[in-house]
Amino acid sequence: MVGGDGDRVGGAKTMAGQLDKLVEMAEHPYVELQVLPDRAGAHAGLMGSFVMFGFPSPDYSDVVCVEHRTGTLYIETPAEIDEYTLIFDSLRSIALSPADSLDMIARVRQEF
Repeated sequence: MVGGDGDRVGGAKTMAGQLDKLVEMAEHPYVELQVLPDRAGAHAGLMGSFVMFGFPSPDYSDVVCVEHRTGTLYIETPAEIDEYTLIFDSLRSIALSPADSLDMIARVRQEF
């Protein structure tokens, strides 16, 4: 497969561009970037990715979105939201700090 920049998917040029975009996004005031290094080993995030949406107003309940092959599952029950909150907090606790994450990205970027 070939990416839009003529580089194969997952090639050095594509990977370098993705790392550059992560660094760029980390500069935004509402973005906190943390890398989960390989040394973290087995963790709760291995079951699949998810997106959590939290809302400041109590009129709107939090939502977890889980994408799968044929669509998206929207989870809104408090017990399930609590479960995903625990998973998210666990992942954040074993991830690198934002500063260390940017350092790691810079080191990996140099390889490309």
